[in-house]
Amino acid sequence: MEAQCEQEVRGFHAFLRDWLAGAVPRKPETFARFSGAMDAGVEVIGPRGTVTARDALVDEFEGLHGQLAADADAFEIWIENFRCRWAEGDHAVVTYEEWHRRQGATSARLSSALFRRAEAAPSGVAWMHVHETWLPGLAPDGGERFPESS
Repeated sequence: MEAQCEQEVRGFHAFLRDWLAGAVPRKPETFARFSGAMDAGVEVIGPRGTVTARDALVDEFEGLHGQLAADADAFEIWIENFRCRWAEGDHAVVTYEEWHRRQGATSARLSSALFRRAEAAPSGVAWMHVHETWLPGLAPDGGERFPESS
């Protein structure tokens, strides 16, 4: 379970980077990498405290395809310090740092996520709950809109 969760966290964010940069086609079967990983009841608490449910999350991110295409060469997302905090049966809780670099500015958030085993999901696990907070001194300047809920 731990390996599946780590694979999902890393693979999901790599897909997100490619989706935002427009490096993958805007097709339902491509976006299924995102939507197929989300549990029906998932909620994401973004680093500014906003709560986004699955349907709004999927709609928002589907619409962000290619939003950062102009920055594609200078835009990065990567994961550091992945750690499985608890796993039992078909569920696990993990933490990780999500780092962004865009136009020379770096931001980072600490995320906690609850997963459940889901055979049909891309990595065999589905996101059930995510809670993010900015790491001290690493919130983006200027109230950056993209992407609070990723």
